[in-house]
Amino acid sequence: MGFDVVERRKSHGAADGLVLGAPAIIARNSSSVTKDNVFRYFVNQKGEIMPAPDSRITLRQCGLDPSKWRVFEAVGAKEIEKISLMLSKQMFEKKKQMKVQQHLREKFTLDQLQFRCKLRLAQGYSKDDEDMNRKILVKAQKAEEMMYKAIASEFDPTCRNTSLAIEAEEQSTSKLAHIGQKKQGI
Repeated sequence: MGFDVVERRKSHGAADGLVLGAPAIIARNSSSVTKDNVFRYFVNQKGEIMPAPDSRITLRQCGLDPSKWRVFEAVGAKEIEKISLMLSKQMFEKKKQMKVQQHLREKFTLDQLQFRCKLRLAQGYSKDDEDMNRKILVKAQKAEEMMYKAIASEFDPTCRNTSLAIEAEEQSTSKLAHIGQKKQGI
């Protein structure tokens, strides 16, 4: 690979033969000293949780401000499961917020459509025009009712339409299927 390693001795101003220019990336194999039962995550002042991409990475390496974020570690299955549930709830709340915002953006166009239909009804161009605008108005009102039902259903915790990838896939029961893989789950 051709890494340039430069050694500086005390005579050149370095303390105790400091080695400079060593490779910055250290490849680790499966016999790494990092533990599999430790889950590292960051929490900001608002209480939002962000999983760390790697247990060895720091806040600055992730581009986060250390004055606004804190580093925590969950050790063991119970703590990891608790954090996993908190992350799941946080992601559900974000998704719910996004869907509600989308419905509210659509509400504006629906209101404009209803307003235009009422205006055309008041102008009374022809009988066919009035009938068509009434039909459009009824459809718009039904769409508005369905939108409100959709918004209300987003706040119902019993209506779950998301799942974890591990819940959706069948796992093999063969003894040979998981040789050489990390253990998954808790």
